[in-house]
Amino acid sequence: MFRKNISRKKEQTCFKLQPGACFHPQTGFFEKGHGDCLADFRFYKVSAGDRLECTSDRFEWQMPLYDERTEERLIYTYCYQEEENWAGYTGNLERINWRRGSYTFEQDGWMRLAMRKADGTQMSGEEIEEARKAYQLIRTQRRYVEKPFYKEEIERTAQTVLDKQKNGILTVGLMTDSHFVINGGWDDTVSNLHKVHEKVTFDALIHLGDLTDGMVSKEITQEYAQSVIGDMKGLGVPLYLAIGNHDSNYFNRNPEWMGEKEQSVFYLDREKPWYFIDFPEQRLRCLFLFSFDHRQKIRYGFPEEEVAWIQRTLTETPKDSCVLIFSHVPLLPEMHFWSDQIRNSDQLLQILKDYVHAGGTILAFVHGHNHADQIFNMDEFPIVSIGCAKCEDFKDRKPNGSITYDRKMGTITQELWDVMLIDPEEKKIDFVRFGAGEDRSVRVKG
Repeated sequence: MFRKNISRKKEQTCFKLQPGACFHPQTGFFEKGHGDCLADFRFYKVSAGDRLECTSDRFEWQMPLYDERTEERLIYTYCYQEEENWAGYTGNLERINWRRGSYTFEQDGWMRLAMRKADGTQMSGEEIEEARKAYQLIRTQRRYVEKPFYKEEIERTAQTVLDKQKNGILTVGLMTDSHFVINGGWDDTVSNLHKVHEKVTFDALIHLGDLTDGMVSKEITQEYAQSVIGDMKGLGVPLYLAIGNHDSNYFNRNPEWMGEKEQSVFYLDREKPWYFIDFPEQRLRCLFLFSFDHRQKIRYGFPEEEVAWIQRTLTETPKDSCVLIFSHVPLLPEMHFWSDQIRNSDQLLQILKDYVHAGGTILAFVHGHNHADQIFNMDEFPIVSIGCAKCEDFKDRKPNGSITYDRKMGTITQELWDVMLIDPEEKKIDFVRFGAGEDRSVRVKG
């Protein structure tokens, strides 16, 4: 959860050391297959003056260190870092490998820890437990430092929203594809969300999926995702999620994947990964869809059970209500670079068209996944693609007609998310952009 800490108290952190693992001295990568070692995969943020405290001389340690340098390939090419880490490895293990005793950090950055018995012998079970208790990280509590270059964008975004707000309009923070990584700028996003929310007051916050890259162990992915979800809930408004393909933890054929039921329970605290939320005052029903299953021949798309649920839900929707649909994956194959088919999309599209032709109103179908902006206007309703919240700027592998904006870390363009103003009475949605990109609006015809 985002907290603006005033105090500078110290906090103690214990490591979660895994038997049989260590770090590669040339890359700083976590490696299994080291039977005499223990290592913790996690990256720990440290500041100058923080300390690694060792309470036993029976063990020795190694500590790969990482700084704030980010490889440009991670931003400007289609590239996912294997350990979901955008901090630069300093190469310190190539100079100094195993050490003993305590250690005081000389500069800010990230650290990881591995350890072994000082005499080089194998650890018993009791010694493993002793080793886990022998090390603690003593750190100054984290305090976010505001970035002055965001101030003008915060003011512009808030004022634009305030100028458009009126009775009956729903004000919602909207983002997608945050893809949390170490040193990726998520703290800035959380701070900026808070600053804008303080000025305009969101009614809710919506995230359209891919909270993380889904390339590491399920345990680490769930830790990252829980942290990101906690940060968003820290705004104190309802949070609604659509599950993304990376959220299954299957990316690059990760063996520690989560199935439909596990994702639904973990991310949504629901039995099914599709659901709707009503906003009675605005006479608005919002549908949140599930759109990826790697076990299917056509991985991207909508389960038959979900499509039947959508049809029932639309039939049961009050006649005087508008409908707004949120998904991670787009509805149309022509708006999807990664496959020429979207499972059950023709069936779903026909259901949505039939609903509109029978007198219903769909304000828009809003999705993420493409890491690009796009509006596709159909006669019945518009389809709106939202760009990538993570600072990512590769121009290839995008559907025709989409826009990918120039991005750069340490500037306003590092950020990309919207404040969505939904006006069911006017059948209009304004998207006020924070960061890279432009403000947009859509209106249902007729």
